[in-house]
Amino acid sequence: MIIYFISGLGADERAFQKLSLSTEWTIKHLKWLDIAPTETLESYALKFSKLIDTSKEFVLVGLSFGGIVATELNKIIQPKVTVLISSITTKGELLVIYKLIGILRINKLVPQSMLNRVFPFTDWYFGTKETEERVLLRQIIRDTPPHFLKWAINEILHWKNTKRPSNIFHIHGTKDRIFPINNLKVDLKIKDGGHFMVYTKADEISKALIERLGVI
Repeated sequence: MIIYFISGLGADERAFQKLSLSTEWTIKHLKWLDIAPTETLESYALKFSKLIDTSKEFVLVGLSFGGIVATELNKIIQPKVTVLISSITTKGELLVIYKLIGILRINKLVPQSMLNRVFPFTDWYFGTKETEERVLLRQIIRDTPPHFLKWAINEILHWKNTKRPSNIFHIHGTKDRIFPINNLKVDLKIKDGGHFMVYTKADEISKALIERLGVI
């Protein structure tokens, strides 16, 4: 079975590097594709689906924005299961403040050059405390193309999906500040897990993945 990992907004495969999974699985990390000038999340998901070999059994694991993309992929291809980590399943799970930002198009006013900067509140927002994880988070944010960040943020704020796919398995931290858990329907709660828990609580996430995917 092939496990396709889709990283988050402002993240890449380095976020998954501490996971320890079954050697019987083939692990593939999907890299973000270039975006076209008029790209929509739906058209991007269709383009992204071409990276996946649907002739074999496969699973999607999406982190944060990667979970949103994975949810859109469910409308195009049929994974055995889609695991969301620190993500959301429908537009209804977005915080009201995010929806308001989208309606007022406040995100359009933010200069692109500001989007991959690290601010004093970054560690609090992502739940990173140790030096190692804080350094990695900064590297990932700074390495993310700002034009992709601007596009992806806009797509999140205007996401249209209203239906939670039946094959979703949602893992979420109780201290996620980007997508607070009290606004979500989740399948497994990770105590004290922040938005970057795939790295900070990799042992617990690994155990959860092995237990869920091991029964497929």
